[in-house]
Amino acid sequence: MIKSLARTLFHTSGAVRAVRWFHRKRMRILMYHRFSDRDAIVTQCAHIRGNYQPVSLTQAADWLLCGGGWPDNAIVVTVDDGYRDFYEVAYPVFREYGIPATVYLVSEFLDGREWLWGDRVRWAYLRTASQGGTREQRLKAALVAIEAAKQMPNHNRLAWLDQLPGELGVEWPDEAPPEYAPLSWDQVREAAQGGIEFGAHTRTHPILSMVAGERELTVEIAGSKRRIEEQLGCAVDHFCYPNGSLRDFNASAVQAVRAAGYRTAVTTVPGTISGSAELLRLPRIGVEPGLEERYFAECVTGFRS
Repeated sequence: MIKSLARTLFHTSGAVRAVRWFHRKRMRILMYHRFSDRDAIVTQCAHIRGNYQPVSLTQAADWLLCGGGWPDNAIVVTVDDGYRDFYEVAYPVFREYGIPATVYLVSEFLDGREWLWGDRVRWAYLRTASQGGTREQRLKAALVAIEAAKQMPNHNRLAWLDQLPGELGVEWPDEAPPEYAPLSWDQVREAAQGGIEFGAHTRTHPILSMVAGERELTVEIAGSKRRIEEQLGCAVDHFCYPNGSLRDFNASAVQAVRAAGYRTAVTTVPGTISGSAELLRLPRIGVEPGLEERYFAECVTGFRS
């Protein structure tokens, strides 16, 4: 009740406009993942278009290389992972509102060789007969397992994933189920023609600080860039660190990103951007379509970053 009253006061007093004005010289990069509600993303796009200046990540990179010069309240939209719901739900809305976006692709996911390993864990926990409890309790147990796996050396995580079906008495489907399905390469090419930029998010979405050695980093980071470039026939200049917190990538990963020839790399570290930002460690503001409208407006100002 108190939080609701405080939020109402924050908005009716004009504080959102004041924070937006205060941060007008700083760039914002929004981070999305999944899309299911068209009406929600329409509302958010209308807010962005009405209060900010949407720019592409490539435009932002050009300005960052010059140390600034972008318009007031510049905003970049990014989408992680490359799920099919981006094409089905979000892409038509972004196109309608003239909002450019950069989508980071896990290349083996789109090739159909993998589906995202966290989704595998969630799927297994929801379908096993060995776990009791409600759906919410099973998802919570899966999240605990996923977070523990993120702290494992990569080869240990892969070995654990191999053993998980036997432990839970399930079998992985050959392809990602519809709720976890990736974009197709044809959809990527179509969206690229419609103004969407595509970046790389590794080949298999490992935690890069847990990857052993330069060779494996190169395979994941440069390999995803090459594969996406093969499919699109153009340069891929932008990278996204999987999971993206400061503990999830290290100096070796940054060096591998630099060596692969990327112009920018984004993290999940919260924040807004000044002209002195590091192009290979850019912060973002996490949002999702399900956010309450006023809370979304607060996030985008940079107030909650």
